[in-house]
Amino acid sequence: MAAFAVAVAAVVVSAAFSGAAAERVALDPGAFVRWALPIALTVHHLALAVVVGCLIFAATILPPGDNESAPGPSSPHPAFARVRAVAAGVSLVWVGSAVVVLVLTYANLAGQPVSDNAEFASQLAYFLTDLLVGQAWGAITLIAFLVCNLTFLVRSTTGLAATALLALATIIPISLIGHAAGSDDHFAGVGALAVHWIGVLVWVGGVAALAVVAPIFASKRGAHQAKTVLSRFSALAGVAFFLVLTSGVLNSVLRLGGWEGLLSRYGQLILIKLAATLLLGAIGLAHRSWAIAQVGRKPGGQTAWRLVIAEVLIMAGIIGVTGALGRTAPPVPREPEPAITPAEILTGYLLPPDLTWFRWFTEWRWDWLWVAFAVTAAVVYFRGVRKARAAGHRWAWQSTASWLAGLLVLVYVTCAAPTIYGMVLISVHTVMLLAITVIIPLLLALGAPLDLLALTVQRRTDGSRGPHEWLHAAAAGPAVRSPLLSGAVVAVSLGLLYYTPLLRLALDFWIADQMANLYFLLIGFWFMTTVTRPRTAARTLSRRTVAVAGLAGVLLLWATVLAFGVTPVLEVDWFGNLARTWGPSIAADQQHAGTSVLLAGVTPLVILLTTLLLHRPRPTPAGTAGAFQPSSTASRRPDRTDHP
Repeated sequence: MAAFAVAVAAVVVSAAFSGAAAERVALDPGAFVRWALPIALTVHHLALAVVVGCLIFAATILPPGDNESAPGPSSPHPAFARVRAVAAGVSLVWVGSAVVVLVLTYANLAGQPVSDNAEFASQLAYFLTDLLVGQAWGAITLIAFLVCNLTFLVRSTTGLAATALLALATIIPISLIGHAAGSDDHFAGVGALAVHWIGVLVWVGGVAALAVVAPIFASKRGAHQAKTVLSRFSALAGVAFFLVLTSGVLNSVLRLGGWEGLLSRYGQLILIKLAATLLLGAIGLAHRSWAIAQVGRKPGGQTAWRLVIAEVLIMAGIIGVTGALGRTAPPVPREPEPAITPAEILTGYLLPPDLTWFRWFTEWRWDWLWVAFAVTAAVVYFRGVRKARAAGHRWAWQSTASWLAGLLVLVYVTCAAPTIYGMVLISVHTVMLLAITVIIPLLLALGAPLDLLALTVQRRTDGSRGPHEWLHAAAAGPAVRSPLLSGAVVAVSLGLLYYTPLLRLALDFWIADQMANLYFLLIGFWFMTTVTRPRTAARTLSRRTVAVAGLAGVLLLWATVLAFGVTPVLEVDWFGNLARTWGPSIAADQQHAGTSVLLAGVTPLVILLTTLLLHRPRPTPAGTAGAFQPSSTASRRPDRTDHP
């Protein structure tokens, strides 16, 4: 409650300072709308963060059961029950604030006060169904309503994790209508804003959840678990802080336009946010370096929890400033120039120049979502390698090189010519998609991240689910470990994308394209992991199984090659209306797509198949391997006696 009060006070002061609530010369909606909208936005953002943070804590950090004082395992842990209760209660605030923001946003854009007459209601319905801002807030309200119901109904950690992911999906509509989304490079702004919101919700929400459970873990009874809970979140908070800081700077650059933008009221609020964020980073560093170690000691045992309360109040103030920024005109005009060419109308960008071999390496358009993903994955992997070596394990440099190569190729494919020209030429789109589905997952799988996880992340014994437990649950069924099933899913998914309206959906909508890329990266990694990972003696892949799986994949890709040559031109309304004056015709380009399948799909699979047939994995003694048995990429020092 103190955090909400601080947030509201901060937004009122910031709005008064920036003029966000000043009376407009034309189409003024009235003082109530001008002041109530930034306040409602602030309450919405803070409530969303608290709900997300509490759900993440319940699903991944806190033990669900209290086995020490309860007669049975079904009794919930006090902290687990508390974050669930707070998530349910605050979700009601989230729903209410989302509805209020929806109505006030329409009144503000229409320049009229809130009214209960029929005309206001009919225009509000039009705003909700036909305009992007209205559709975005309608989607946010719907998500909030669903999450609110689930927080009251769901008890299991799996259900709570799914609910947390649903709540995080709110990032998509929020990012589409944010200030940075109105920059000249719309999709770069959306991506940077999405990264920023991911970091904010995880970081702010997690600290809020810590404040919620502080009375339990600060007591004598919970002191022995306090260090564990604080340490688990500290690692997550470090990643979130990195995302918030870097994406915040990028968003500010997109909106400020130059150094002179810092002199505006908008720029001065940005500087206040930056200073407060750096202060929070310093507090987080204090947590990691000494405060957590003091938990349970006298004196100094309560220092960590006092810092948590201070963090919550500072974060609430930052969210209040953010609410005012959302209503303050930035130095760079929010609306980009209207599209005037056919390529701009369809893709959002000017038609790229003629594709030459040189331009395969010189054309770049940064997608900050994938850049953030690759950088985070690299940092986490390197920290894992360092931890494994510190514990006495040897880690093959080839695995690290393969992982890093996969991430570098991922950044290239999503930010360079494959994505830029993939919107214009279906042959290049095929190269891009097959690289994400086959080549990149193969490199990542050879990096053996699951084996590194097995070496560096301990199994939890308190009933909570960390990375190890979630991956173990995902790979529990024998069908999941089948290369035949994973390969079939990959092949069917590719066919469905290219020969159903899904391709046009991915071309039309940036977020659909991002989701498609993520989906194919995941199922490609699943397939490559099932084929390349070594097995125990009881589960070692036979050469026959490998041959059947690999040949089936090759045959399916060959079928795709033939289909590209005999089927009508795919999405002729898109590729034929770009006013492209260079390159092959759309019919010839589709035939070239068959060649792309051979280069980016068939060739890597044939190489992988040949390698696996010529190399039989060395079995380990039965009974020594768990769900994530380390492979030969890692081993212990010679004085250790366990098997690699």
